[in-house]
Amino acid sequence: MESVVQDLCEGLVKENVDVEVLCSHTKAVGSSSVINGVKVSKLFRLGTLFSQSINPSLIFRLFFKSKDYDLIHLHYPNPLAEFASLFLPKEKPLVITYHSDIIRQKSLLRFYKPLQRRILERAQKILVPTKNHIDCSPVLLEFKDKCEIIPFGINIKDAITPLEEKVNALKKEHGRFALFVGRLVGYKGLNILIEASKDIDQKILIVGQGPENERLREQVKKLGLSNKVKLLGRVEDLNEFWAYYEACEFFVLPSITSNENFGIVQLEAMYRSKAVITTDLKSGVPLVGEKGKTSLVVKPNDSEQLAKAIQFLFNNPEKTVEMGKAGRERFDKLYTLDKMISSHINSYRELLGQDLREAKDLDRFSKVS
Repeated sequence: MESVVQDLCEGLVKENVDVEVLCSHTKAVGSSSVINGVKVSKLFRLGTLFSQSINPSLIFRLFFKSKDYDLIHLHYPNPLAEFASLFLPKEKPLVITYHSDIIRQKSLLRFYKPLQRRILERAQKILVPTKNHIDCSPVLLEFKDKCEIIPFGINIKDAITPLEEKVNALKKEHGRFALFVGRLVGYKGLNILIEASKDIDQKILIVGQGPENERLREQVKKLGLSNKVKLLGRVEDLNEFWAYYEACEFFVLPSITSNENFGIVQLEAMYRSKAVITTDLKSGVPLVGEKGKTSLVVKPNDSEQLAKAIQFLFNNPEKTVEMGKAGRERFDKLYTLDKMISSHINSYRELLGQDLREAKDLDRFSKVS
């Protein structure tokens, strides 16, 4: 969510939209600053409860700040910000970007549902990145008439073309390999990927760090796969980072739950013209690519099916290259940052009743994240 909000806000500012972000500080202090042209107000935090930052001043800050802006844009889920938004003046337009249903704290849903319903009723528009966010959500189906699909885009300013010698060095060291990039957390399904690698002839390279790191290393060691599965940790150097994308045969995202609601790393792979293997989750993940054309979609938690898909792409390099090229075409058509920014501006203007043929700029709007 954070990277999407950052890219969106910075892109809007470049289009002469006045943006202010209200968000939580990591400490019990508040601060205000301008970051890449975006005004950022970090509210003091008392602590966290069930992964929710506790910011007592949010209700008052949002209410008084709202008077200076044309609309409020809330990124969901964020229960405290949702509660604060209920105190907005009734005439103030509210837009919600719905990232996902509540997955982890299901035991609290019966207490949360009244607030959830009220804030969705209050919103004039609900933005989602894929059709599955509506169709697979028992919450949004009731509000589908308010929903508008605006795919996420990524900022490729740091997507440098890696040095050829670095790419060649990776190919020489690892041979043909499949790549995963992301946080090492349970819902990513990396234990399934490691299990699948037993039946694969080539290497799997895993870039990233997280709480599952040691457990995954133990699994690799226990299965005797140290020469086949490489956990590389976090790669800070941009040239090296993009060299892994350039050198790999294809990309694998083996996520096993809908905590993976979009899988934005797929866009990085598609931008680099790489085929993608992903899983058939009830989220936006399988719809980022086009099944059979840019990606292969397998059953979650099925190491055997995943292994077959991986070996298929290794065994059919021409097909893999063809899928990668189709992925880049899809990226250019749907997932550029410029496309995401322009779609948001058009949506805001429509909500505010401005004529797109005459309006040059939105005046001001505020985001809550």
